[in-house]
Amino acid sequence: MKLGRSRKAGLAFLVAAAFAAACQGRKPAEVNPIEPKISFNRTRVPLGSPLEITYTWTLDAQARKLPQDYRALVHFLDSHEIMLFEDDHTPTPPPSQWEPGKTYTYTRTKFVPIYPYVGDVEVRMGLYPHPGRGERPALKGDDAGMREYRVSKLELLPQTENIFLVYKDGWHNPEPHPENPAVERTWTKKEALVSFKNPKKDVVVYLEADTSPKFFPQPPTLTVAVGSKVGLALPVESSEVFVKKIKVKAEDLGNEEWVDLRLMMNQSFVPKLLVPPLNNDDRELGLLKYQLYVGEADKLGPLSGKEVVDATALSADALKALAAAKVPVAKTPVAKAPATKAPATKAAPAKATPPAKKS
Repeated sequence: MKLGRSRKAGLAFLVAAAFAAACQGRKPAEVNPIEPKISFNRTRVPLGSPLEITYTWTLDAQARKLPQDYRALVHFLDSHEIMLFEDDHTPTPPPSQWEPGKTYTYTRTKFVPIYPYVGDVEVRMGLYPHPGRGERPALKGDDAGMREYRVSKLELLPQTENIFLVYKDGWHNPEPHPENPAVERTWTKKEALVSFKNPKKDVVVYLEADTSPKFFPQPPTLTVAVGSKVGLALPVESSEVFVKKIKVKAEDLGNEEWVDLRLMMNQSFVPKLLVPPLNNDDRELGLLKYQLYVGEADKLGPLSGKEVVDATALSADALKALAAAKVPVAKTPVAKAPATKAPATKAAPAKATPPAKKS
């Protein structure tokens, strides 16, 4: 027995020695001097609210051309280094087009998911190839391991900091995205209504949505009506997901305690009645909503003037449709709202929902 132990110990020593020698002989990855940076329109963000993210990639004059296109790795981790959510994407322009000595900057809108966690968040960036096409390149920055680079921090606040929306008429049940079950979407009917408590301040309405113009007789038009006088008409010419940001002045919200927000399509379709039928779905469908958010303008931080559109007076046709759609409502809406997750606490975080993509 003693001899057996000696042989095992000797074998373990040889394996450890060989591993140590291999590690000592391995050269560290050569850094390609490309520095990732990130900035936000605000660093204290309520759960469920939009975040404007500006990405910057700075290439030193000595940087080497990247041999292929990479995706940006953007991970948001809690205080226990568990990833809460991500914003992985293809940079603009694609990395294969980057030139040494140049800087590339662009802005994206990200809606913070709702998690049972509030507190500090660390943000890490990097680049990664498509699966099976190499490894992550070593970049310039504070490497947290696995070539993920620490770039910034955020603080997540409770969802109760947001303006609460009461979903009323014209909404179907939420459903998961067929390609990404972590993403939830909701179809409207031809018209859909939500209400929110009047903050008596300027607000910005965020709408992330799409629809399928090919199922309509003509390219459809969406009218977003806030209150009874102003809004925005949006022609929907493609099936691409769009994000619209509409600023509404306090005086246009009126003096009532609650404000109605209507999404009005000028057409709708029923999948079962299409020629040929799309499927057996007999619902009236208009707009497919991903995110709808109303925030006080002075709490959202600076927004790009090019991205925010001022609400304008509604057209005569829109006012007519609005008048036909309106029904008396109570001072305090009592209609059923979609289920929401409980407000977060700063207790030990629960395990986060696995990300939809693996970098």
